[in-house]
Amino acid sequence: SSEQLARQATDPTASLMAFNFIGNYVGDFYGPSHGQDGNSAEASFRPVIPFKAFGQSNILRLTLPYQLDGRGETGIGDVSLFDLIVVNESWGRWGFGPVMTFASDDNAPDDFVIGPAVGAVWQYSKTLNLGLFSQNVFGNDTSISQIQPVVAYQLGHGWSLSAGDLQFVYDWEHSRWLSVPIGFQIGKVTRIGAQPVRIAFAPQYNLSDHDGLPKWNVQLTFTVLVPGA
Repeated sequence: SSEQLARQATDPTASLMAFNFIGNYVGDFYGPSHGQDGNSAEASFRPVIPFKAFGQSNILRLTLPYQLDGRGETGIGDVSLFDLIVVNESWGRWGFGPVMTFASDDNAPDDFVIGPAVGAVWQYSKTLNLGLFSQNVFGNDTSISQIQPVVAYQLGHGWSLSAGDLQFVYDWEHSRWLSVPIGFQIGKVTRIGAQPVRIAFAPQYNLSDHDGLPKWNVQLTFTVLVPGA
């Protein structure tokens, strides 16, 4: 049903095959522009592939971003990949596994970083999921932690209100927050013919005021869902 798909689509530990096409527009940056563009636009492709290995459920997720316009270099951005081993419990699910990032910028501190990902989602009720998901990567000159709160409420008829892809990002090397976002995501599961899809809209505002960091952005996501794969 659309309600079941909406619940799975807002749960990063759910074994639901999905192909996400994400558009992200940054409308402003902190600090002086120094002749740089005041906005940027990026498109990302994020497939989520569930599979089983050695009798254990896994979720493989790849994020491939492409800078379209505005501040920053146009072209392919940093590519990230993680494999989450998922464990089902009576209260919900938890998972752990490796996460890695391949830098596309020659000026990046490290070409390759890797670390642990861990998360858990508590199925509080039929309409509410709560949880936390963390990704951490380390290299010679890189030490980054990302924390994603999972809060998703099902409104019915395929509609959901959630925290979306809010990522609290901390840079241990420079002892500062790169992202302290507030925002929400409103999404709807529907069908195009027989194909279930999800469309979501998410505005965000970054409370971390440091020169060069994004101030506010909006995301539009179109997702092709493949249940039962």
